[in-house]
Amino acid sequence: MFWKKRSDSVISIELDSDERRDGVRIKPLDEIIIHHEEQRFKLIDISFSGLAFQSKADLYATDESIEVSMSLPLGNSGILSEKKLSISSLIKVINIYNTIYHCRFISLKHQDKLLLERFILNEQKRQIHCQKH
Repeated sequence: MFWKKRSDSVISIELDSDERRDGVRIKPLDEIIIHHEEQRFKLIDISFSGLAFQSKADLYATDESIEVSMSLPLGNSGILSEKKLSISSLIKVINIYNTIYHCRFISLKHQDKLLLERFILNEQKRQIHCQKH
């Protein structure tokens, strides 16, 4: 939820802190591994604009760009969930908190963007389905 807050001549919009990122990033139900050269990292969450992964502290610096790849399931059940499609992108580290690196996609190809969107929407449907059962 958000609301407008008036203060004399200034209007600002504030977000409830526990709702700030709920609609933006999702945590995949299955483990997804991100690859950078010989390194492997666990994906923490992902959105249309970026991702977060866990690694050793001080491995990368803020504003550093790295090329990563990952395999995302094509569907959410049956044969399609077993088929995985690889996407790759240059990402930029925008924030580091302990061993969690928050990154923004820099050069995601159009086809990879479509695959990412499909994955996120399927994952959201899957999570809704799991909550109902």
